Amino acid sequence: MSGNSTKEYLMTLLDEAERCIIDDKLGEVIEPCSYSIEDNASRDNAPADFYAACASCHSCQMFSRREVFARPLMKRGNVMFILPYPEGNMLLDGDDIQLFRSWWRDSILLREGEWSLTSLIKCPAGTWSREAADACRGYLRHEMMAFRPSAMVILSSEASRYMLRSSCSFADMLGHEYKVNGIRTFVSYSPSEYRADPSLRVPLWKNFLFIRKALGLEGRNA
Repeated sequence: MSGNSTKEYLMTLLDEAERCIIDDKLGEVIEPCSYSIEDNASRDNAPADFYAACASCHSCQMFSRREVFARPLMKRGNVMFILPYPEGNMLLDGDDIQLFRSWWRDSILLREGEWSLTSLIKCPAGTWSREAADACRGYLRHEMMAFRPSAMVILSSEASRYMLRSSCSFADMLGHEYKVNGIRTFVSYSPSEYRADPSLRVPLWKNFLFIRKALGLEGRNA
């Protein structure tokens, strides 16, 4: 059995054991624990090691319903897009993937290899959770340090207000540039927010034009 397979098998056993503790019918009070498997052979911010650590995270209770999630689509691109959480076992479902593709390619005018996609919350969620965001934000900070994007676009009103510590209406946050850990940061609606309210089409388009111009991509061939 390979090293990675052994790690995955062991983490599965540990997950199942802790689920049994949580669901204990006797109501025993057991202190929560957190654990991870580290590979001492490589400590150079390697993505593979980092996402293995994410998969073994037990910082919040979401681990008890965690499924194996697709690793963020990281390409060391200049612009990092940040979703609030993965949708099921993937970062985006089929319809949202196509919508997102049209955004980075046709609206902002980025090219393949110039962008990356990740999420703030690493476990599949389905709804926004501040508890999970608090537990996961360290992982996102690690990604920022490892991939050093020149700009970020936070996709969703909730994640944007959380990361920018803002209580403003999201409409007022569009069309502005911010800084997060010294990185140029923009906000936008997520694909799921847009599909739920197609009337966002005009403000979304205007916001993409602002981001395109701010990134110096105005006039580039699509």
